[in-house]
Amino acid sequence: MSIGALAILGVAAVMILALVMARPVRRTPPGRFRHREGRPRLRPMSRSEADQYLAQWSVLSGQFVDSPGEATTRAQELLDTVATARGLPTASPELRTRALSELFPDHADAARRLRDASEQAAAGSGDAETMRQAMLAGRALLAELVAAAPRVPDVAPVSQRKAVPGRRVPPQRSATLHP
Repeated sequence: MSIGALAILGVAAVMILALVMARPVRRTPPGRFRHREGRPRLRPMSRSEADQYLAQWSVLSGQFVDSPGEATTRAQELLDTVATARGLPTASPELRTRALSELFPDHADAARRLRDASEQAAAGSGDAETMRQAMLAGRALLAELVAAAPRVPDVAPVSQRKAVPGRRVPPQRSATLHP
């Protein structure tokens, strides 16, 4: 065998090995969050903003007795506003509902129930008890959404960090002045 043929066989073997050893590329279907990134991240919200949103919900709750359909629709709009302020997806209601259910699994169906009740109220076919139940579920979700803190990693000061085996720590330099 000639050297050229051996070189071609060697390159082919390396390419086949690289293809076999390579990790497959995972494509994320629309509407799904990548597991590598974890849950959707929430933007920070000040306590005064949270109190303002909760106060607006209280006003809507008071209006429910006189106009349940309008109060339910406005409650859905308020929940969407808070979700947008916290940085959740705005592309579609389904994406936002999925993000809310991933962040708050205990209230997974609250956003959907409130949206359905709001749509029924807009069509004039919703009953007051369904809207009341949706408002209660939406209130619990809103309380969780405004109270949830964004996940911020805890970082200790450099002087308190523990050494990790195999991790290179840069040397500390002193600020001594030399005359």
